[in-house]
Amino acid sequence: EDLLTCESLNSYFLPQFEHHKNDQTFLDKVINLYTASGCENAEIYMAASEELYRFNSGPEEAHDLAMMFVAKGDYTKALKYLQLAVTGDDINNETRADWFYKLAVISSANQDYCDAISYAREAIVNKSDFGKAYLALGDGIIAASSRLTDEFDQRAAYWAAADKYAKAASVDPSVAPEARQKLADNQDQYPDKEEVFFRDMKEGASYLVAGCINENTTVRARK
Repeated sequence: EDLLTCESLNSYFLPQFEHHKNDQTFLDKVINLYTASGCENAEIYMAASEELYRFNSGPEEAHDLAMMFVAKGDYTKALKYLQLAVTGDDINNETRADWFYKLAVISSANQDYCDAISYAREAIVNKSDFGKAYLALGDGIIAASSRLTDEFDQRAAYWAAADKYAKAASVDPSVAPEARQKLADNQDQYPDKEEVFFRDMKEGASYLVAGCINENTTVRARK
């Protein structure tokens, strides 16, 4: 049994890896033995999984690889494989929506908020009642607002985010409590009545939030 420690597996397989990495049977053996021994965190396991993807490169395989890299905290590689996964032909809309949502979450973790916004929108295109995607879109809008140059626009972004939280609550009961909490928490960030007045705006009028947010929303004043 001592043979199957992660260390002993490494010392056996590492010297062979470079030479055998184009051999599918060898890669399968690495994967199976490391899995059986609970050594899935080993570098060689990840490397073998990536090499194996070249032989078997379907969307599910790309997604599974992406999730392995998420677990390792390697978001760059996770994004790469998830981007490959969502372009697959034979996946249904529900699955594609879920994968776009994951792309949005990983992009947010990477502080790529414009990407997070566009991925969340793609998730919603594929599943119109996807509450978590609307929440992710709202969160992405707020995160991206700090990069807008105009302070009024930064505050107006909270209107656009509120629209998404309200939509989440209306289409998906499972996220409604969280959505309503976010709505309540963010109303303090709206522009106040004076700001709205001096911009010559009326409450209820239409307003386009700038930048990659690029959302039509409705003018509201802080209560």
